Amino acid sequence: MIIKIVPSPKKYKRFRAIMDNDRVFDFGLDTGSTYIDHKDKLKREAYWDRHYANATEKKLIDNLVPSPSLFSAYLLWGKYFNLKKNMDYLNGLWKDKEETK
Repeated sequence: MIIKIVPSPKKYKRFRAIMDNDRVFDFGLDTGSTYIDHKDKLKREAYWDRHYANATEKKLIDNLVPSPSLFSAYLLWGKYFNLKKNMDYLNGLWKDKEETK
């Protein structure tokens, strides 16, 4: 589960996701504009189409594997305009996946 999202200390990265197991993932371009910024549904669809065309990214996203690809997709280009709501949604997907094991 993600416990916190903070600005990334890494050059060129926008955010850092901190997990409950102390793993960290830096994701998003620091200069990029995403769905949480512009709220443009057409750009959101184009993002998902582009990244789903990459087999490696698609596998990470579909299997909910913690990775910069997953976090960019679900947190920056997710269902909501709000980073916190997207984080809660992703955490809920992980919880549901755990419960079905």
